[in-house]
Amino acid sequence: MKIAFIYIAEPYQCYHTASVASALAAIPGHDVVEYYSFPETVEHLSRIRQALDVPALPLKAFPKSLKARLLKRARRLDQERLVVLRENIAELNQYDAVVATEYTGGVLKEMGLAGPKLILLMHGAGDRYVNDEHLVREFDLTLVPGPKVESYFQDKGLLRPETTRVVGYPKFDVFEAVQREKTISFANGRPFALYNPHYQRKLTSASGWMIPLIRGFKAQSEHGQSDYNLVVAPHIKTFHRGFGIRERQLKRQRSPEVMVDTGSSAMLDMTYTSQAALYIGDVSSQVYEFLGIPRPCVFLNPRKLPWRDDPYFLHWTLGDVVEDLDDLMPAIARAQERHSFYRPAQEKLFRETFGEPLLGASQRAADAIAQFMIAA
Repeated sequence: MKIAFIYIAEPYQCYHTASVASALAAIPGHDVVEYYSFPETVEHLSRIRQALDVPALPLKAFPKSLKARLLKRARRLDQERLVVLRENIAELNQYDAVVATEYTGGVLKEMGLAGPKLILLMHGAGDRYVNDEHLVREFDLTLVPGPKVESYFQDKGLLRPETTRVVGYPKFDVFEAVQREKTISFANGRPFALYNPHYQRKLTSASGWMIPLIRGFKAQSEHGQSDYNLVVAPHIKTFHRGFGIRERQLKRQRSPEVMVDTGSSAMLDMTYTSQAALYIGDVSSQVYEFLGIPRPCVFLNPRKLPWRDDPYFLHWTLGDVVEDLDDLMPAIARAQERHSFYRPAQEKLFRETFGEPLLGASQRAADAIAQFMIAA
């Protein structure tokens, strides 16, 4: 059985999928090959395999035409991704199955993928509408993290019980292996708050509130009033465009009490979400990774979106929601004392999102793929 795992976006996808590829390759009769688009992916895959103490797998770069290379140089990465997939249909048609970890893989059949079974190993927590989530129906098998996500897609008619398996969240297996590599610490010894804004322009809090937030932390530190340092780690896709301008501007905000990260592995492997004492964000699903250990959260709603009773903002029920900039630093200051109010809901929603047991999802996903392919 020949199985292709495809990494068609930034290296963050490795942390959701690589452990499953290794577990599947260890099942007799399954030959797994990984394909990548971003050269940096190779380093991350090697790191994950070393941490898991498993062999490297055959690895191939997606061949890219001049058009694809020019799109990447212009930072038109969403367009480049589609071009790369279309240009590699013949290559992928050699396999019995193709495994992707984002909805975009659903376009492969339309592009001409004919023989292989198309499998989705879903990542994310399912609280936010994604404009290409309709592509879920194109997959022959979909592996979801927990009952909440399963119910969401089944209620929308995008999943059928017979082609869906609840397996958990493989990224926690990877984190279990790599978590001892790096400890985040500041010279002043204070714990840190994590600011983790999403990249979507219509939802992110970063455009108007990131700099005031950073200045607020600096001012409190100067006056000896701060309980926290600050780590600013936006979603990696924030830096898709702009030819590095955003990164350079943001890095200028660094100080002894403010750490800025625009692309290290710590943004991808749960280093920050596992070690932070407080989560500050908007719509990123990384808040659920943070809630592996229940801790205080503060959510930012600068556009005053009508979020109550909206399932796409379910996680905003897990902490105070700030809608006025003047309330931001006071909300952060009282987050710890208000945490007892939110903790029961955090624990409940975490279980519904990722299921139980937390570890072992990689093997469960690999077994589900193997069993599906036998029956196919």
